[in-house]
Amino acid sequence: MEKEIQTRKRGITLENTIYDVTLKLFDEEGVDEVTFYNIARLANTSRSVLYRRWTNPSSLLLAAVHHWAHKNSGYPEKIDLKNFPDMGSLRGDLIENARRNAILYDSFSKYLVKFSMYRMANGENISDDILIDAEEGAIALGKCFAQRAIKRGELETVPTKEVLMLLGNLRRYYTFVAPDSAPTIEELIDNIVLPAWLASKK
Repeated sequence: MEKEIQTRKRGITLENTIYDVTLKLFDEEGVDEVTFYNIARLANTSRSVLYRRWTNPSSLLLAAVHHWAHKNSGYPEKIDLKNFPDMGSLRGDLIENARRNAILYDSFSKYLVKFSMYRMANGENISDDILIDAEEGAIALGKCFAQRAIKRGELETVPTKEVLMLLGNLRRYYTFVAPDSAPTIEELIDNIVLPAWLASKK
């Protein structure tokens, strides 16, 4: 274990330290050491600070994994929908989003199996909150793409929730279930995702 940091930290600096020590414990000491007591001690904060932000060590670990994956991939945790690059067409927007998602999932996959085993060992559902986060992001970004496509005349209405989530669901499937059979990003968009979106025009 590292010596306790002596200087108190606040705000984003403290949050980043909490995430770092959480993953350090997870990587180096094992899941049994991922406790609020150990995290607070290494981050030089109090357990009450952790309880105010996270329900339990599992929820903190999930946040730390998300933070690490976004930081490592360069894909922001909070997407500025208005400033997401407009690629000039619905196909272009979908391909750019798929490219960014591929980088993110490649980063996230490092911890997914270990994290899932940790949650199972604690009697928790493996994926509910992960899927909720992914679903909300996919729907918000998909609606942004749809509005652009409507203005261009490519679509007449916003697609269904299932269509908006299709790219993310396929990306998770090919990343974690069938990586050896994954199509290229262009094949995925041209053969599956884009036709589903354009069917909304009919």
